[in-house]
Amino acid sequence: MNILAIDTSTMISTVTIASDGEIIGDFNVNQQKTHSESLVPMIESLLDLLGMDIKDIDTYVISKGPGSFTGLRIGMTIAKTLAQANDKVLIPVSTLLALANNSSSDRLKVPMIDARGNRIYGAVYDKDFNEVIKEDLYTIDVFSKLVNDLNNEVELIGEVASKYGDFFSNGRTLPLSFNNCIGKSLIKIGLETCDQSYNLYKLSPNYLRKSQAERELLNDKKNGN
Repeated sequence: MNILAIDTSTMISTVTIASDGEIIGDFNVNQQKTHSESLVPMIESLLDLLGMDIKDIDTYVISKGPGSFTGLRIGMTIAKTLAQANDKVLIPVSTLLALANNSSSDRLKVPMIDARGNRIYGAVYDKDFNEVIKEDLYTIDVFSKLVNDLNNEVELIGEVASKYGDFFSNGRTLPLSFNNCIGKSLIKIGLETCDQSYNLYKLSPNYLRKSQAERELLNDKKNGN
């Protein structure tokens, strides 16, 4: 079985391909171009390098969020289009769960994604990747208190881990290689969940909060504008 995983939830565009349970290609680019400019050429380039065609892909995996609103929309749209056009399965995976899967230790895992304004998308998972603290949008003060109250040593995973490390009394910041590029973890989770059924037409990004435009519209309504 050939699996293609896509992640556009942060500034990094990721395309990863596995064949029969083995990673055979992993393409990650952190650049100023938008995902809409880079993602399709990345998919085409990786397939070409591997001597494969898009029709050789049996299953798709997409990081569904949370993360960048624009990035998530682009990634989900392209993944759904490819899956629909080729009549294949698309498996949605939490970006935070995939980030947690970058580590295989027995410690509690605390994946975080920057949501700006001293806020993060965060969650806590145990060694078996069961949710201990649910994924949500938190201020760093609220989230770190919830984590500290667990009174356990935890691994801080994500590009903001070093930025907010001092907020966690028992936090251990992992090396750079653990903190982004989740394609291999998406493949791992995809293999574990490939027997589940998903309605392709009902799949949508998990934003966890309203977009800026939606928030401004609500504010206007509240103010009678």
